[in-house]
Amino acid sequence: MVHLPGTADTATADEDRLAELGYKQDLKREWSLIHNFGASFSIISVITGITTLFQYGLTTGGPGVMSVGWIVVNFFTFFVGLGMAEIVSAVPTSGGPYFWAAVLASEKWGPFCAWVTGWFNLLGQVAVTTGITFGGANLISTLATVKGGYEPTPAKIIGIYAALLFSHAVVNTFGVKILKYLNNVSITLHSVGISCIAIAVLAKAPKLQSAKFVFATFNDGTGDPGWGEIASPAYVAIIGILIAQYTITGYDASAHMSEETKDAARAAPYGVLMSLAVSAFFGFFIMLAFLFSIQDFDRTVGSDYAQPVLQIFVDVFGENGAIGLFAVIIICVWHCGLFSLTSNSRMMYGFARDAGLPRWFAHTDQKFQSPIRTSKLHSC
Repeated sequence: MVHLPGTADTATADEDRLAELGYKQDLKREWSLIHNFGASFSIISVITGITTLFQYGLTTGGPGVMSVGWIVVNFFTFFVGLGMAEIVSAVPTSGGPYFWAAVLASEKWGPFCAWVTGWFNLLGQVAVTTGITFGGANLISTLATVKGGYEPTPAKIIGIYAALLFSHAVVNTFGVKILKYLNNVSITLHSVGISCIAIAVLAKAPKLQSAKFVFATFNDGTGDPGWGEIASPAYVAIIGILIAQYTITGYDASAHMSEETKDAARAAPYGVLMSLAVSAFFGFFIMLAFLFSIQDFDRTVGSDYAQPVLQIFVDVFGENGAIGLFAVIIICVWHCGLFSLTSNSRMMYGFARDAGLPRWFAHTDQKFQSPIRTSKLHSC
């Protein structure tokens, strides 16, 4: 019998499968395939990774490593996604990788593998959420310097960072119903909005760089002497592609949100693969748009704003236009941090449910059917 997505039969099948895996349906299944995809797509958020690490890319390998490295990293990452999609289709739980480790390992080693995988996953997610939101705080502080007398200080940046985390926690407190609508906004901004920015930059740029500059220019700006001399240019290229590797992360969110997704055995694996494929396409387009639109390489790298993407916008649109476009990017970064916290809270909920963390964190709010305690913990 075929179960149509969103039907009562599908809901029953989802709950039955979860029961077979040893869990009761406590979270609210409110998300469709597009929302499951949107969570991973928003956390990958290619515009977040590219913008916050553009300076790193330009000085650690330069345009050639950034453009070609994006292709290489996404090619191999998709194979990881294929494996993840295969497993989550059979084991759709909020725990994700740590629970898969328990299932796939032998009976003797299962608990140990699950514990190690769970802590690596948890610590990695905390670090990623921190990096995203702290990067967003830096972007806000940088934008505030374009006009006016604002002087960024560590205390001010930490204050902005804390406010962003608090806003993420507040939104997550109200469960998936509000997140569902913000998910739609995020998908639109990350696809249509960022595409429009990339097209506008290319169309408005006074001059465009050559293909040779974008695909074959190597720059070792790692010091004097640079790492290319201390080690080798290959080493610089290898660490340079970290801009892509840092960006294409977080697609395990489709697994962590599976207990809140209808027809999870089908939607979660599609969410993983769709988010990777769409992010690879949009990210490559954005990367090329920014690289082709660089007006002066040295001025971009040594920007007075300490932000090369903002410098590109100023060179192309002037300060007023740059402020508007950079604000859109900051909104995207906010959504990226929001859904990163959402995914992390579900992973913590699942891990606590199996005693990897204190079971107090496995509590589900009865009104919103959401793991609010883990959301609040992440905001701290």
